[in-house]
Amino acid sequence: MSYLGRVKRLVESLRGDGLNGALLRSPANIFYFTGYRGAGYFLVPVDGIPTLYVSPLNFELAEESVPGDIQVIKLEQGSDIHRVFELIPENLKTRIGFDAMEAEDYLRISGQLAGSMMPISQHIWTLRMVKDESEIEKIRRACEISSKCMELASELLGEGLTEYEVKSEILREMLSLGGDGPAFDPIVASGPNSSKPHGAYKNRMIERGDVVVIDLGVIYEGYCSDITRTFYLGSGSNEVSRVHQAVLEAKRRAEELIRIGVKVSDIYHAAHEVLALVGYADYFLHALGHGIGIEIHEPPRLFRDSKEILTEGMMITVEPGVYIPKRFGVRIEDTILVRRDGIEKLTSAPYELSLG
Repeated sequence: MSYLGRVKRLVESLRGDGLNGALLRSPANIFYFTGYRGAGYFLVPVDGIPTLYVSPLNFELAEESVPGDIQVIKLEQGSDIHRVFELIPENLKTRIGFDAMEAEDYLRISGQLAGSMMPISQHIWTLRMVKDESEIEKIRRACEISSKCMELASELLGEGLTEYEVKSEILREMLSLGGDGPAFDPIVASGPNSSKPHGAYKNRMIERGDVVVIDLGVIYEGYCSDITRTFYLGSGSNEVSRVHQAVLEAKRRAEELIRIGVKVSDIYHAAHEVLALVGYADYFLHALGHGIGIEIHEPPRLFRDSKEILTEGMMITVEPGVYIPKRFGVRIEDTILVRRDGIEKLTSAPYELSLG
């Protein structure tokens, strides 16, 4: 779908709510509707020309990025939302939508409003949750790069390396393979650090007998991937093996349920039940997964009480985990596309636990 096609679909939603237009500030939303990756303000009138307002620093980039159907306006250096509202046509100020607004900014512009403002993030997420083919191809490439980075990490792992040394090689590989950069700060969590879902802010030396959780993602042309694998530097730990097998089985059971029309909460509960049956449910500390796209965490959220229903074209992660405090943790994750006839797993790397 073209950027203008996305804008037209947003306009239909705005019109249905009786809004005259919307002002978008989220860089992710601006990128989704315009192709421009940077800070600014994007005005979407129900009737009129979509307009992107940017600082002089970003004007040339914006002009090169957006399609010709979108007008680009250069703001004066130091302009804020108050100045943008001065430029907005008066008829739009009677009933205008917004995606992100800090209380301080709202107070700045409240005197300029001729009517009311309404949050419209849900309208935008309804569009963004379902990926079109151009988005899918970018995420697929991001997943290919991240999968190769994970394979490199598994080859590098060994006692005597630090977590940061492994992380630096992952980052180097991302860039060498054509990624824009990391989708988030890669996690290399070894030994007791692995029991913390996001690792620890210290550079630990990896030792023999450690469990090592590696979680990484790549941005490719503005779209993210996400993959996690768990490794064990040793042999003979029945407990680590049992936990790893339970997490892998929870993931497999969840993926069996992924299809159009299923509530994401049902997928969460299926995975949770697998872990409960073997006594690990209390150590499952987070959601089962999340949507992924321009941002690393997007709807739908795979929580126990989520209301979202899976639709063809949704891109999600499935990442059950078990974290035994001060000892070790295990997490396994893939990025998955919901297809009409099932799922397409876009990340790939071996699930084997032991590195011997």
